[in-house]
Amino acid sequence: MQIEDERKQGFFERVKQSPAIKKLRGVKNIQIVAIIFIIAVGLIIYSSVTAAKDSGRGDSQSAMTKEELRLSEVLSSIDGAGKVETMITSVKDEIVGVIVIAEGADSITVRLRLLDAAATALGVSRQIVNVYSLKK
Repeated sequence: MQIEDERKQGFFERVKQSPAIKKLRGVKNIQIVAIIFIIAVGLIIYSSVTAAKDSGRGDSQSAMTKEELRLSEVLSSIDGAGKVETMITSVKDEIVGVIVIAEGADSITVRLRLLDAAATALGVSRQIVNVYSLKK
């Protein structure tokens, strides 16, 4: 007399007996396939996490390019300028507009210094550079 096990199979038992797993066991380099699969999943997760970090930035300086950050740092070192934010607009690698927003731009002297410095640093005409006061 033979006794049959009528208990429900666990998840892992069902997976072990699935046809797909049986076929994979026949593959000689199963470890390589498994490693490639794990790496692919890891890269997908990594790319989604970094994309979420980039889109979640609300800080105005984090949205600025390296050139804008560098210009902001240079302009903020001007006497009386205070905190400075910049935006550079380019079309086909040609600068067509520059906005400088500074705490000290209420002073006409500081405003003119910022205008001259931005135009000189970027090698553009003063006509495409606009300087504004930072909202307090």
